[in-house]
Amino acid sequence: MRIRVTAAALCAAVLVAGCGGGGGDSDAKATDSAAAQGPSSGSGSGSASASAAASQAPAEPLGEAQLKSAALVGGDVDGYQITDFPVKPDGDSTARPADCQPLENMRTASPDPGPKAFVGLLAFGGAGPTAGSATTIGLMAYDRSDAEGILDGLRTALKKCTAYEGGVPARTNAKAATAPDAGDEAVAFGLETQGDSADAFVVVRSGATVVLFYTAAGTGSAAEVPAELVTAQIRKLGA
Repeated sequence: MRIRVTAAALCAAVLVAGCGGGGGDSDAKATDSAAAQGPSSGSGSGSASASAAASQAPAEPLGEAQLKSAALVGGDVDGYQITDFPVKPDGDSTARPADCQPLENMRTASPDPGPKAFVGLLAFGGAGPTAGSATTIGLMAYDRSDAEGILDGLRTALKKCTAYEGGVPARTNAKAATAPDAGDEAVAFGLETQGDSADAFVVVRSGATVVLFYTAAGTGSAAEVPAELVTAQIRKLGA
């Protein structure tokens, strides 16, 4: 099951209006240096707090109960409803060319290798510029070397991959974006299926945990992962 389909179904279930909307237009440009770097410079004290918290993040794989304890809950971030993600993602999508596979894997929250434990959330924006937005958050526990490999694989894919077929019934364009200053390292990118606006992805490694943030695009505008969600989740993970 696709994350995007599941998110839409849950939005209908909880009667959240306009759930597909993004948080604004993403101005980040794709460059080799942005794709090759780890964490980029963020702005504001929130990013600095998230980065500092990462230094305290566990270096060993967390169990499912520990991930749940570290996951955001309702009330943690003002303006957002946060619910559990009830369906485990699947990893049966194949990207052509294969260089793009790590990006498609993140679209379905199914990195290779798979995590030792997974906890999923959905965060719905209820007020302000993020009203109606839907962001999927996936916390994934790894051995540290595998966690580092996931981020390395994404950076390599973004250097080589600009578009691919497979996974969805249309061509998907890929573009690197400026990663936030969060966790031990972070990668950001957009995926735009033909005929749609770009969905936004931020992937952060904090210790041995990889956290995926995926915000679906609204009609006519590119999505943007809300910085406050990234900051709050990485800070809580490192607490």
